[in-house]
Amino acid sequence: MKTKKIATRTLAYLALLVVFLIIIYPVVWMIAGSLKTEQEFYQNVWGLPSQFQWDNYSRAWNHAKLGQKYVNSLLVTGGFLCILLPVVCCAAYAIARVQFKGKKWVFRYLLMGVMIPGGVLAIPSFALAVKLSLVDTRTGLTLFCVAHSIAFGVFLMRSFFISLPKSLEEAAMIDGCTRFGSFLRVILPLSVPGLMTQVIYSGLNVWNNYLMANLLIRSPEKQTLPLGLAIFTAENNVKYPVLFAALACVTVPMLLVYIAGQKTFIAGMTAGAVKG
Repeated sequence: MKTKKIATRTLAYLALLVVFLIIIYPVVWMIAGSLKTEQEFYQNVWGLPSQFQWDNYSRAWNHAKLGQKYVNSLLVTGGFLCILLPVVCCAAYAIARVQFKGKKWVFRYLLMGVMIPGGVLAIPSFALAVKLSLVDTRTGLTLFCVAHSIAFGVFLMRSFFISLPKSLEEAAMIDGCTRFGSFLRVILPLSVPGLMTQVIYSGLNVWNNYLMANLLIRSPEKQTLPLGLAIFTAENNVKYPVLFAALACVTVPMLLVYIAGQKTFIAGMTAGAVKG
């Protein structure tokens, strides 16, 4: 039995190692390709660079103007999260905990928003943006991204709030807290894993959003990273080392953010709170 257990665990680790290599190799290949000269890239496509060409990154950064695009993406994503998180948390808590007439219909209406593909909303969103004078503005892009993400955000946070025991809120209200006070002081601190899931999932979707940026943004100085990178790719589709350097500048920071937040992303805090 012990030998069988060791063999099973070894096979599981080998399978995980194979999956890890399949996932990580494209990233390694991209970074290796970004450090080669154009001649070496075509002569040694799959190997490591013989000499690191760090100037590819400076060329990509300057030619693609990634600095301004980083600022635009940060402003849009930061504003998006500042608006989305309070809205979906309050709405999801009301649907999960508060009894009011028509609650089921409100939730079903929001579920319909989850079912609608984003591409279907492109033309109506652009027509509304024209009427509200929000075309070619970072504010307009932020607000439309929030509007498209509310349905899923409420669905996600409602599921998380339902999993929290009601005894925590009841104990807080017995001690003198109002319902909003118990939500603010008890429920939200316990909802950090759910909030991190919302931040990572919705935040990365907006950070990588190309459709709405291409639809609403016209000025080069207001372009976000996905839109700017798509235009840079069209202009440099043969200069692969510079193109890979630009891709690395955009991709690697997001991987680091996910790695840094993955423990909170998968952690559960409610069991410890109930025991306490």
